[in-house]
Amino acid sequence: MGGSWPSGLPDTEDVLLPTSRHWRLLQRVHAPGDGQLSRLLATLSPADRDTIRFPHPEVLQVADARPFLDKAAEIAARFGGTGWLTAETLAAGLTYGRALWFGTERNVGRLLATAADDL
Repeated sequence: MGGSWPSGLPDTEDVLLPTSRHWRLLQRVHAPGDGQLSRLLATLSPADRDTIRFPHPEVLQVADARPFLDKAAEIAARFGGTGWLTAETLAAGLTYGRALWFGTERNVGRLLATAADDL
């Protein structure tokens, strides 16, 4: 969100954000809280926040969840206790055969890490 590509991320043309993750960003754009994400978003200009609201598809694609919604439901049932955010993230990674990248390790969560290792 800060504008520079983090070191360690692959140099790829296809960056995809699951719908639920984009929804999570949009929630905090429109209703800031006191957490890490809200603090980060508060540093952005209105124009920069608009890039989150309406991402340019050549820079960031938001995945259409319909093709892997069944897989997400299967993952949620298999690992129990997981919601749409985690299940869709894992299903997107499996569907597109890509690595998952998070801003910090604390954003991953125990359930997501366990399921990702198992899958």
